[in-house]
Amino acid sequence: MKRALGVALLLASLACREEPTRAPAESASVLLITLDTVRADRLGAYGRNPTLTPRLDALAARGVTFAEAVASVPLTLPSHATILTGLEPPRHAVHDNGTYVVPADIETFATLLKARGFATGAFVGAYVLDRRFGLARGFDVYDDRIERGGAGASTLESERPCETVVAAARTWMATQKGRFAAWVHLYDAHAPYAPPAAFRAAHAQQPYDGEVAHLDACVGDLLDAAGAQAVIAVVADHGEALGEHGEPTHGYFVYQSTLRIPFLVSGPGVPGGQRKSGLARTRDVLPTLLGRLGVAAPAGLDGADLFAGPATAEAYAESLYPATFGWAPLHAFRLGRYKRIEAPRPELYDLEADPGETRNLLEQQPQEARRLHEALVAFRSRERSAAPVGADPEVAERLKALGYVASAPASAAAASGLDPKEALPQFRAFEEASWAAARGEPAAAVAALRGLVKREPGNAVFRRSLAASLRQLGRDGEAVAVLADLDAGGDAVAWHERAISLAQVGHVADAIESEKRAIGLNASLPEPFVHLGVLEAGRGRLDEALRAFETATLLDPNNAVAWNNRGNALGAAGRRDEAEAAYRKASELAPGDPDPRNGLAVLLVRSGRLAEAESILAQLTQVSPGHAEAHLNLAVVYAQQSRPQDALAEVEKALASSGSRELKSRARALQQDLRRASISN
Repeated sequence: MKRALGVALLLASLACREEPTRAPAESASVLLITLDTVRADRLGAYGRNPTLTPRLDALAARGVTFAEAVASVPLTLPSHATILTGLEPPRHAVHDNGTYVVPADIETFATLLKARGFATGAFVGAYVLDRRFGLARGFDVYDDRIERGGAGASTLESERPCETVVAAARTWMATQKGRFAAWVHLYDAHAPYAPPAAFRAAHAQQPYDGEVAHLDACVGDLLDAAGAQAVIAVVADHGEALGEHGEPTHGYFVYQSTLRIPFLVSGPGVPGGQRKSGLARTRDVLPTLLGRLGVAAPAGLDGADLFAGPATAEAYAESLYPATFGWAPLHAFRLGRYKRIEAPRPELYDLEADPGETRNLLEQQPQEARRLHEALVAFRSRERSAAPVGADPEVAERLKALGYVASAPASAAAASGLDPKEALPQFRAFEEASWAAARGEPAAAVAALRGLVKREPGNAVFRRSLAASLRQLGRDGEAVAVLADLDAGGDAVAWHERAISLAQVGHVADAIESEKRAIGLNASLPEPFVHLGVLEAGRGRLDEALRAFETATLLDPNNAVAWNNRGNALGAAGRRDEAEAAYRKASELAPGDPDPRNGLAVLLVRSGRLAEAESILAQLTQVSPGHAEAHLNLAVVYAQQSRPQDALAEVEKALASSGSRELKSRARALQQDLRRASISN
């Protein structure tokens, strides 16, 4: 009986033996698809039944599925920095969204392949991966033209649908004559979950699943365009907690619910229909793809080619997001089945026996706990200092010429504050308040945020969020009071929020000083410069305004509002050619925003180009019939073309749609002039 069992085990072992890896495809192109916020357990290839992802599952059937793939950090920018560099956050020094940049001396997916003759193109779905954060280096095309969120919305969450991203990528791939390296980032599964109608109806009880199903359809369109001669990798940047461990979404904890991800590779040089065991980490994506293309990986990477040797048993993870609130950051290290999370109250889990991480074994397994602690300390001993967002040499030089020096974010090594496990109730309340504000329910947000500020009065994130929601309600004086006693160090965004509130209540000089304080804390943020320019223009200081707008467009070249304001200031300064270029740039970046086109039309009227101005304004008033200023400007054009009846009709529309006392006064003055002219004729 024992002998028969041994034979059966041997046969099972032989049945699971992996197919040998094929030779590299040295003439192939490569397509890297990153799926934001997608859990592995939502794919049929990872056991989901019924499947949401037929196209991804078909790709898995043609290639290799990495059975246990994990991310290093549950946040978009640092995770993509790891995917594209093969380095962990302590080595590439990007630890959070919005305040870090990939250092310019690090080789990336794009720089390595461009140097070997590949055409390189990137197409991203969210502002959080904007070029200003350092990932654009090496790409011939970096398509990050994403309209910024409006009032009350986070700029970092500005996004565009996967259909738009895929269409741009398909067009670019179709024009390539030789080998190409394309990266396509799809953001749709990120909260808040709002899938298109058909997917929403099919998954009414689980809108997150609807988002994943929608993404799969977009991926299918992309795969159809890639061709059979491309090596294709699909990997998520992180997962989604969906309430596990009390976490609503991701970024806060470092449990497997947000670290476990799908990772698929297919194409020339990749065996078909294989499921590969062992850990696969996001840091392994770059060397694995380079190996499939026959390109040597740079020395010193943290990752390894997953086809070149046995799988590793080691993985690192971190989240510094809790430190944003003044709470303790989290670091984790895994060796085989055991994983330690470093926190004020450390945790140790046996992932084989307890994959849900529900039983902390720290006291029962002190030797394992000590071993993993020592391994984590050793791994972090080579931690690199963070670079400021404006650290690109050209940008830094131009900032310096404009009189600004970009400041670096706080050290990632800082470890103080409340354990995130203890702060979870505050975090959940903050998330709910943020969603209420995003839904246009500022009163609900204010009620929740007042309680949070009372509980943690020194928390700058809570205070600036409360001030923003108060402003949405028109309670600017209260917003000023909330931010009245900010400390001298503190939070640059809070000082910016304070400046907006001060300006709203007429304290312009104080608002300017607050924006200058924000810039002193972090000269890499474009928003304080945009607002500073508006304030300076409002008091007639055009040179200072232009300097601020130029800096904003330097830091954030895709910021349509900054370009539009720059056009306004240039026009007021009589620099009409430059103003026209700025307006056209703003219109290109935000085709749905009527203001740049209206500004351009005014400029054309002043230049005597009435036919061009009429064309722009006539179209604008059709698309945006409630834009009172466009109607009034069109009336001016008609008046100058000796078309008084058409002009009077546009004046009536301007008066009907305007709530501005100043604009109504201008419209009535023009109306009287037109009527007098009509009587005299």
